[in-house]
Amino acid sequence: MTIHFKSKLNKMHHRQVYNIRIYSDFTWRHVGKMKAIIFLDTNQSGSSREGIKAAKEMGFFTHLLTNRASILEKNKEFTEVDEMHAVNLKQKESIEEAIMNIRSTYQVVGIISFIDPYVHVAAELSNHLCHTNLSVESIKIMENKARMRACLKEKKYSPYYLIVQENESIHPVTCLLKGRYPLVVKMPNSAGSKDVFFIENEYELRNRIKYLRKRYPGEEILIEEYLEGPQFIVEAIVFEGTIHIAAVVEQEITRRKRFIVTGYSVVLNRNKEMYNRLIETSREIISELDVENGNCHLELRWVEGEWKLIEINPRISGGIMNKLVEEAYGFSYVEQILKIYLGNEPLLVRKHKNHVYAHYMTVHLVGTLLKVTGRNEARKEPGVIEIYIKPKNGQTLTPPLSMGHRYGYVLAKGRTESEAKEIALKAASHIHFHLKPI
Repeated sequence: MTIHFKSKLNKMHHRQVYNIRIYSDFTWRHVGKMKAIIFLDTNQSGSSREGIKAAKEMGFFTHLLTNRASILEKNKEFTEVDEMHAVNLKQKESIEEAIMNIRSTYQVVGIISFIDPYVHVAAELSNHLCHTNLSVESIKIMENKARMRACLKEKKYSPYYLIVQENESIHPVTCLLKGRYPLVVKMPNSAGSKDVFFIENEYELRNRIKYLRKRYPGEEILIEEYLEGPQFIVEAIVFEGTIHIAAVVEQEITRRKRFIVTGYSVVLNRNKEMYNRLIETSREIISELDVENGNCHLELRWVEGEWKLIEINPRISGGIMNKLVEEAYGFSYVEQILKIYLGNEPLLVRKHKNHVYAHYMTVHLVGTLLKVTGRNEARKEPGVIEIYIKPKNGQTLTPPLSMGHRYGYVLAKGRTESEAKEIALKAASHIHFHLKPI
């Protein structure tokens, strides 16, 4: 792998790259060049990294632009990345400069991101530089929860919500919300349950608004009614206006200080009417947002006989989602997403149908990880597909305040949904994180 560092990001004493060659003619510039895909950022595991692996398996040269020191320092572990570039992703000019440098040597056929908030940035650049036709405006709406709510205002699947402006007095807000507790307070650009709070009374509401205003000055705050009921993810791909449903997955949510998803179960056999209405509602939402080409996942709750939209994101759900779909149906979901990003029709062919369940593990106290035990015992449980442990010894672990504080998972399959879940939970019970309290 080649690693390129830009000026201030050069902390590892590798060579810097400054020479930028820009060409204007699209045709001659690409003759004889290797086809490449550029990815804007990735996580160390999960759907985003599997997207890069899929691109490599499809025969593309892979470039990763990132500003994460944790990834740059572990570059040798990312064997699926052909060239890694240290780039300030908060500056669009820096991204464009790095892309132009890559284009001088490679035929860049797509620019993609599976990471918030770079999905729309990548799509915009891909349309401009690679002549793709992604639904950028729809992606921008989906990336911002306040814009999404405004766009879908008064729809039957939309819950009550309120947007608090940056300088708005808190008192009128509390008056408007009397009798509406519990509520959910979140930042419009929040992701992975970060900065999403369950609110039970006026005191907590005032406290959270003050906290978020201090942390994010000048930003709007979104307040929504709290909805009780089972929650499902609908994974969808849209190609030339045709909506393809890749999978429906039920979520198990643990509510502590945050809303943390600790379980995922692929839905194969459920109440037909309920399932059909879920698909119908999802299609209606995607159409209302005018998505012509792209990928998204919706989170909906079944509330008193109606589906309500919790949120929608313009990317595959993170973490284990791609592996869940692959184990359940036998196709690589991220590969199909790459196809539509490159202007090709996806093929969501289900080779088989397996009941699979993923259980995520968290910890209950803050501490330094000494060791993890029980993995071998867990692997011996019949039906276990994979066990993944994220942290290394010496890392500080904390109870979950975001999805990033889930420290591993067990993926299992069974003859039924309940059996797959039982196997995953039994295997997880063998695994222990030994912590030194801080």
